[in-house]
Amino acid sequence: MVINFTNLPKTLDKIIEAGWLLIFGLSPIFFCPWVYGTWQIGEYFLFQVLTEIILFVWLARTIITWKHFSILAFKEKLKFILPAIIFIVILGLATIFSKSPYHSFWGYYQRKMGYIIWLHFFAFFSILFFNLKDKKQIIRIFYAIIGSSVVVVVYGFLQIFGLDPFPWSESPFFNSRIFSTLGQPNFLASWLLLIIPIIFWALFKVARHWTSKNNFFNRIFKRPLIACLLFGTIISLVLTQSRSGWIGFFIAFFFFIIIWAYFKKQKRLSLLLLILLAVIILFVIYLNFNPIAPQKGDSFLIARLKTLTNFNETGKLRLIWWGNSLDLIKQAPIFGYGPEIQRFLFIPYYQPDFAVLEAINSYPDRAHNDILDTLLIGGILGLISYLFLIISAFCLGLKSVFKSKLEILVLLTGLIGYLVSIQFSFHVIPTAVYFWGYLAIVLKISLLPEEANNDYANQ
Repeated sequence: MVINFTNLPKTLDKIIEAGWLLIFGLSPIFFCPWVYGTWQIGEYFLFQVLTEIILFVWLARTIITWKHFSILAFKEKLKFILPAIIFIVILGLATIFSKSPYHSFWGYYQRKMGYIIWLHFFAFFSILFFNLKDKKQIIRIFYAIIGSSVVVVVYGFLQIFGLDPFPWSESPFFNSRIFSTLGQPNFLASWLLLIIPIIFWALFKVARHWTSKNNFFNRIFKRPLIACLLFGTIISLVLTQSRSGWIGFFIAFFFFIIIWAYFKKQKRLSLLLLILLAVIILFVIYLNFNPIAPQKGDSFLIARLKTLTNFNETGKLRLIWWGNSLDLIKQAPIFGYGPEIQRFLFIPYYQPDFAVLEAINSYPDRAHNDILDTLLIGGILGLISYLFLIISAFCLGLKSVFKSKLEILVLLTGLIGYLVSIQFSFHVIPTAVYFWGYLAIVLKISLLPEEANNDYANQ
């Protein structure tokens, strides 16, 4: 029997694409309420298994098509993911020199963010970067994300209306803070910041076809549905009552319109918006020295909004954690302590007075600031490589924005909002999947041929 290998590479390509679409679509909505660790275990299992499957298929495809493999082309592409390689290597060294290499490698049950999951993030990033070939694949990823957002938003509204089929220890119906399928309001807010620009892109894309022939479906169904979804995601962000999420949305909004104005050659408008943003930030800082106190008759939402003007009071615990983190960083500045060690580090800093601010004998397992957490797990070298990864992607992406590759602006806007929000929070598996995925797509779109991207911008 003769096996025909002619169509096998194409079949394997389809399996790889199906895998990453499942990761984008299922990571934010997959959880198991019947185990301890409802959120982390399901997310961890799903992402690792799917990533390993498509990694195996990619390696198999590479072996089958080895005759057509170009070392020169591979080396040319490799330089663009060099920042990611440097970061993952430094994190690996931090794991080796960790005070508890076992915990640093495997992670612990409550978070599952050990070095092994970072290796899977890097594998996912590499698979996307080396296997994305055209604009249609990227558009399919966008629609997979939009499909996932429908589930998240609908479930969030079920929670706020008291229709959630699962009984949670902190019911959104009573505390008015939804967490949907992400498990915690701040995590949901961070994820929403990543996907709101994608939904806006879809609405913009449909609107551009408004005047075309055969637009009946777009006019009657598609456009109103996408507009409702965009409205629903913004309302969901409000209902998380995540102040870091609100700040992230505000900064992301200004980032988008400033870059958009500059792209449209409205440089004066772009400069004015930048000045306005600076003035608003300075005004909020001023308010923190002259806070607006919540009143008795204020709703919980309004009271929470007013607390943005008094971070010294509402962020007291975070300020304590940040101070403790800086003290710890001084003791291990080069490679830090390795991933997943923070929960052991903060125990000596516990004070009985903390019971007034949170549960008794409750210890943080994160600094609740992305920069400080990166310093704790990877030291100065880890932070430099992490910032190098982000800045290199943004620099390449912004250059491409001004060459009519507008979809990159959508992705960068999501990343900006997310990165701002986790300065008061931290990465979790679903948001980190999107973070690494967006970086890979930004790099890939930037390197697509000019003709393909012009066509892409005109879709």
